[in-house]
Amino acid sequence: MNAKYNPNLDAMLNERYYLKSIEAKGARIKYIPSNLGQEFLNYKKCIKDTLASNVLTINGEVFTQEFFIDQYNYYFINWCIPTAKRLILENQLKPVKIDLKGIIDQVRKNEIDQKYLPIALKNEQPIIIAYYPTCPQPSVVIDGNHRVLAKSEAGEFTINAFDLSPHIHLQAMTSDLDRLLYKIHHNLTSIGESIAGYLSAADLKRKLFTIC
Repeated sequence: MNAKYNPNLDAMLNERYYLKSIEAKGARIKYIPSNLGQEFLNYKKCIKDTLASNVLTINGEVFTQEFFIDQYNYYFINWCIPTAKRLILENQLKPVKIDLKGIIDQVRKNEIDQKYLPIALKNEQPIIIAYYPTCPQPSVVIDGNHRVLAKSEAGEFTINAFDLSPHIHLQAMTSDLDRLLYKIHHNLTSIGESIAGYLSAADLKRKLFTIC
């Protein structure tokens, strides 16, 4: 899959739109950070500057996932699979068993080569999952979608997987822009939790990534 890098987050990085998006989810506005508008301007500038100077680190196969913050605002994250495999070895990670029902809905069947499924069924190599806490389905399969579909269709219930924490899989992303967008989405989620009263100001400060 070809890597993709152009995000569409302009609307979400508008204070008024952002606050309305929180209310649209059924939450009440209980607190608005005084620097919210300025923070969003900084995020926009960082995206623009990083996109202009983005250096790619691609060494072979790339997996690209599109993430939607709402129906109009989205971005792409790209992972270099050989880098992810190297990090698994360096960190001496052990595979764990994952329920297929928790990840099968992620498989994009239009990207599946049906001819390859019998081969994938026999492949016992663990798949690779990136834990992505801001995603409604936080276990993102970045390597092994054919294996997931093949084993699910064969009636199996679990699959072995390397489950990469954000600390590890951020290193497998192909560029600084990928990492920046991950952090901005994380911050937008945390700020929203604070505005809705679910997260204290002190906890918010601890959770936020520094952006540029």
